[in-house]
Amino acid sequence: MKKFKIMTILIVGLVITGCSGRKVVEEVDDDVYIEETSSEESSSYGDDEVFYEPRDKSATSGTLDENKAATEETKEQSDESKGKVEVIKTKNGNFKVELTEGWQSVEAKELSDNADVSLKNAANEEYYMVLSEAKKDFDSFDAFKSSVDLSDLGEITDEKKETIKYNELKGERRSFIASKDGVEVYYIYDLVESKDHYLQCISWTLAEKKESNKADLIKVMNSLAELQK
Repeated sequence: MKKFKIMTILIVGLVITGCSGRKVVEEVDDDVYIEETSSEESSSYGDDEVFYEPRDKSATSGTLDENKAATEETKEQSDESKGKVEVIKTKNGNFKVELTEGWQSVEAKELSDNADVSLKNAANEEYYMVLSEAKKDFDSFDAFKSSVDLSDLGEITDEKKETIKYNELKGERRSFIASKDGVEVYYIYDLVESKDHYLQCISWTLAEKKESNKADLIKVMNSLAELQK
């Protein structure tokens, strides 16, 4: 059976020092997105493709038309967020996630060589990544959960678990403080299943920033949806 371990030397180093990455395509107007599909940017990291589309609050999370071009502009009717929906196409699956202010994609290897989705908010020292595995490689969801080894994160304290479901993803959320080499990091760690994959969805920040960053981390995490190829 596969065993998955998160390498915290890289993760903790990123939390402390930050990391360089591609900037968000453009600043977003407060309330209205202007239609300009011809100028929408797409970029590529190896085999992974990233596209941008504005968030559509007229639909609930996970209900954007999967057949629409990811570059199609729509009008924003809400002033709750200035984020965009980012559609990321990878070998393992296609994902979309809503980026709130300050978040941007980075190359996967900056967080993990195996990540399907890699995001950061450098100003707030917030990070998020998604790793997916095909369901066929495991006997069950419980077998997948048992395969995840968190020992490299350090000493875990204040752990809380809850059942979660968002955008057709369902499973378990763990939140905890992990201490290693004198550094305390706050993690939100989702183990969820979709139609074809089991996912590790991990966000983190320094423990001292837990209260100020927690709501933002959860908002980004809860926006994740898997699209059909």
